[in-house]
Amino acid sequence: MKPFRLLTAAVLAAAVVPRLVHRGLFVDGLTYASIARNLAQGRGTFWEPAYTETLYPRFHEHPPLGFWLQSLWFRLLGDHLYVERVYSLAAAALTAALIAATWRAVIGRKLDGAAVPGTAGPRGEDALAPLWWWPVLLWIAVPVVSWAIVGNLLETTVAVFTTAAMLAALAAVSARSTAAALGYGIVSGGCIAAAALTKGPVGLFPAAAPLCFAAIPGSRRVSPVMAAQWGTVACCAFALSLAAEPRAALGEYLSVQVMAALAGSRELAAGRFRVFADLLQGVMLPFAGLGALALAGAGRFIAPAYRLQREGMAFLLLGAAGSLPIVVSPKQAGHYVVPSVPPYAIAAGLLTAPTLIGALRRAGPRVRRRVAAVNLVVLAGTVAAAGAPGVGRDRARVADLDALEPFAPYGAVIGLCPAANGDWGLHAWFERRFRISLDAAHPRAHPWLLQTAADTRDCRRTDCMPASPSSRALVLLRCPSAD
Repeated sequence: MKPFRLLTAAVLAAAVVPRLVHRGLFVDGLTYASIARNLAQGRGTFWEPAYTETLYPRFHEHPPLGFWLQSLWFRLLGDHLYVERVYSLAAAALTAALIAATWRAVIGRKLDGAAVPGTAGPRGEDALAPLWWWPVLLWIAVPVVSWAIVGNLLETTVAVFTTAAMLAALAAVSARSTAAALGYGIVSGGCIAAAALTKGPVGLFPAAAPLCFAAIPGSRRVSPVMAAQWGTVACCAFALSLAAEPRAALGEYLSVQVMAALAGSRELAAGRFRVFADLLQGVMLPFAGLGALALAGAGRFIAPAYRLQREGMAFLLLGAAGSLPIVVSPKQAGHYVVPSVPPYAIAAGLLTAPTLIGALRRAGPRVRRRVAAVNLVVLAGTVAAAGAPGVGRDRARVADLDALEPFAPYGAVIGLCPAANGDWGLHAWFERRFRISLDAAHPRAHPWLLQTAADTRDCRRTDCMPASPSSRALVLLRCPSAD
């Protein structure tokens, strides 16, 4: 198994590292990093996070737990552009470890010694447990997963909590004592509450895990587990409702984000059924590709045993519980399905595991040596891509910001022409790089003005002089007087 475990690690590195080491970042990730940095520096509070002084000085577009967790990394490491990237990479590694632990936990339930179909020799747990790398490989093969990781999106943090909740729920229904089942159920409920405090209702789907796992042979005490899990979530919600500050903050989030999204009045109104296309093209297609490789290696499809089928369907149902309810909202994006990919990956892994075992046994030492060579090629490509100057997003804008850096009035509020106010990346980059807030409502009221290509004649002031290179797309103007 060692070459294939190394292959999984190499693919994970290739999927995220080259994009993480470059300075460009998706606008949402820049926004979240800025809020986390501000919290670390004492700007805003847990229940009242702050973005910029002019744009969302009170940020209630999402619950605050994800920002607060990332702020701990800024407190530890300081204000550097790599902090949010290290955080995202750590969250991805933790999710991968939780997927592997869930695989070993579900395989560890096989104590009846039943033969793995189509194989000879090791039986049951002994044959399947070492394949923990297989669901991890399936998970990272989904493009939107790596995109969310490198983009510093909240779904990466949500996936940590929802996967942990799934693992705890599995341990709960497998527990041999009621006390252990209740304990694991409480842990699962706590993880669900944390997921909801990171991205709202999308983090609640592991509450369906005990019901899904009830179909797995050998499950026990499903009702007490549900009571412990759901009761913990309810207690957390009740406790938050008693305090004025969290009640007001979460109430505003539900009003401006959740209810508005359900009504179709938020951005990205892509239609209620986009989630099906995202699942088929973005999740199932990569699974099918890797499954086809296993099928080609085995020479035939090896049907999973009845128990594997039941377990695979249980995780498939849990994944559906995490993705299909998105259909109720017309506001949809591909990364919304990221938290539900781990159960889908485990389901696909369970249903294809016998075929994969057949392929591995047919491979022999020669193929394993070839896999080791592929690992070296992938790692070399990763290093080359990480060092390539032409790789990465926002290269032109990052270059403009670099030219501005020696002249930027850190921490100031500067004017911006209204025509450029809709450039959310501009706001995000100036806050993240320079802690500068852009004011398009009163562009003439500040001693500094940012000149962009979108400026109109009526916005430009004749008394302002360039303080940064005027040949760039972004120019800082120093104005001797303010209106």
